[in-house]
Amino acid sequence: MTSILISPSLRDIGFINPTITKNVNTLSDMLINNAQPFPVHRLPSDPEMFKCSVNVGPDGKPLGTAPAAAVQDTQCPPWINIWPKVDRIVEIIARYLSTSSSGDQFEMTGRKALTDIISRYVEAEEKIVFVIPSFPFKSPSRKKVLGSLPDLGEELLLRKLESLARTVEDYYPIGALIRVVSDGVVYGQLLGQSDVAVYHYNNELRRMCDEFSLTHISFVRVVDLLEDGLISNAPMSEEEYVTSIPAIRARFLAHKVPGFDLETLLKEDFGTLMTYRGYLKFLVHDIEGTPLTHDVNGKPLSKNAQDKARRLLARGMLENGAKFSDLVKLKFPEAVRLSIHAHNNAGPKYAFKLLGGDICGSPWHNVVKEEIDGTLTVAQLHAFDSSSYDIVHRYGRPYYLRARSEDFDLGDHINPHVSFVRNYPFGMVVKVDPAANLSLDDLPGDKVRALALRYSVLLFRGFVESDRECFRRLARGLGQIVPWPKYGDILELKENPTLDINSSLTCEAMPMHYDGVFMTKKDENGELTHNPPTFQVFRCIQAPEKEEGGKTLITNTADLIRDGLTPSQRDWLSGKKYRVFTPANKVFGGELLKLPLIMRNKHTGHDVLRWHEPWPQYITKYKPTEVFVDGVTPENSILAGDYITDLLYDRRFCYAHTWTTGDLLIADNIELMHTRTAFKPCPRELWRIHVN
Repeated sequence: MTSILISPSLRDIGFINPTITKNVNTLSDMLINNAQPFPVHRLPSDPEMFKCSVNVGPDGKPLGTAPAAAVQDTQCPPWINIWPKVDRIVEIIARYLSTSSSGDQFEMTGRKALTDIISRYVEAEEKIVFVIPSFPFKSPSRKKVLGSLPDLGEELLLRKLESLARTVEDYYPIGALIRVVSDGVVYGQLLGQSDVAVYHYNNELRRMCDEFSLTHISFVRVVDLLEDGLISNAPMSEEEYVTSIPAIRARFLAHKVPGFDLETLLKEDFGTLMTYRGYLKFLVHDIEGTPLTHDVNGKPLSKNAQDKARRLLARGMLENGAKFSDLVKLKFPEAVRLSIHAHNNAGPKYAFKLLGGDICGSPWHNVVKEEIDGTLTVAQLHAFDSSSYDIVHRYGRPYYLRARSEDFDLGDHINPHVSFVRNYPFGMVVKVDPAANLSLDDLPGDKVRALALRYSVLLFRGFVESDRECFRRLARGLGQIVPWPKYGDILELKENPTLDINSSLTCEAMPMHYDGVFMTKKDENGELTHNPPTFQVFRCIQAPEKEEGGKTLITNTADLIRDGLTPSQRDWLSGKKYRVFTPANKVFGGELLKLPLIMRNKHTGHDVLRWHEPWPQYITKYKPTEVFVDGVTPENSILAGDYITDLLYDRRFCYAHTWTTGDLLIADNIELMHTRTAFKPCPRELWRIHVN
């Protein structure tokens, strides 16, 4: 095997510590003075393990097709963060769990229990199955929710479940499947929900999965739990469903749970008692004003009578819940059990996190609220000040609440033809009716700039084709255009290897980076530093076909810092800088830069990550980029760098944009980092302008 060469110029300037290439034979060797908060998942002496399968020439460049040129379906490149397979899958799942409560037991016992489950799947080479009992129906209380059909809360939960399964599949090609077991039949009759309402709620969930291409989610009905054999995913008409439910409900209620004694559990089991009290609390709003709180003549029951009704309902829910849980366990004995409710995560159930910040919450009991800075929270409808929020509609129904703002007023000639749709996991899509024949010149620059800072990514679709000058006018409306040497203000991003700017104008994938890391200036101390522009503005002139690759991956680093790092990891990174070097090309490079890892975005007030994915020579035919955390041991630099880079591809924070011809995309270059995936030779072309 030909050894990997490190650029002599880097050693000459003292960037590469010679000890980085020495053998480290044991974990204990590496852990000496290893005061850092990142997991030890591999030995740094084995150069990313991936390169062992790469044949390189005397110059260190890969022979044949470069790894960076391979078009792939997975989001995370194969050369980063190689963990043992089971440990890797368990770590992926852990990132989606709510584990920050004081009584959490995931690290004490839950991780081991989860590892045992995943090990059995991997050893058997079987698809990993997750099961989450959820999505019954919307609360009947209009003090809690916006309507009877799914809204943004359900969409976010479905998308996040899909994100988990896809990420597992990136590292375990056999795949993963989310079984959503709807419990509408379990609680519907108790709470006065009609079978028709339950049907339409669940039918809409299936439609949303089709619309968003959530192919790793499969719905399970209660009848599937009662039958032996395979799960039926056959569609049912409303009449078929409603006609079948009475018999299914009777069979469900007839199920006996071995050893179940509700009275004993309420006296002796703390978890059951807390669930009972929780039911009593939410039933106050759920049945308020419904026939359940009125007598046969329609008169409201007394307070004591209503309290008694709630106690009876709560007990009925506990009994039905026990039957349901037992049937789920019998049907899916080996599955990973997820729950939308808080748990101590000791196993076998694990608390799935709806939003960042460890927010667990059931969408069917809450609404989603978007704050003025674009962040999302969930709570019951009555908790919000209606004078400060607008109800946003989608599919002709209320969908979520949004802080009132003039930024969404794009002008009388545009407003009737435009819709705002939240993107996942972040960003906003502004859709324009093509029949309106609107131009980019119609957009008010101040409103567009404000929305771009709020959502980090702003995608416009439906505008008429524009020429270069129209594109420039749009950019000037956002701020001052920043030209680059050699190509001026508009860079044509298409295959053009004659313009040497590393792999930017090739078919190869690019490293995760932010634009302008190598655009330099002198700081107040006379030191060389970066000078990144505020915005990237893209116009898609020719999109590749879907199977040709060429996606743009965009990562929200403010979300990554807030929800992807532990407090100790944030503290460790906050005081550190990193060194980055790439050999000179025709536009940039040739200078060693020492830059802060975390900085404050003055426009948003968020802490953001500044990093450049290490880009060794063995994965690219073009110039490499060497990156190290400054002031720490080489081993710790690799551990921290690998962990950061891995999070940059994490679907919780990373939006994978598939281009459509005509797209106009504005990205906050301070808040975000981005890359491009490899693509097959094709006429893919984007125009890009940098703006301050």
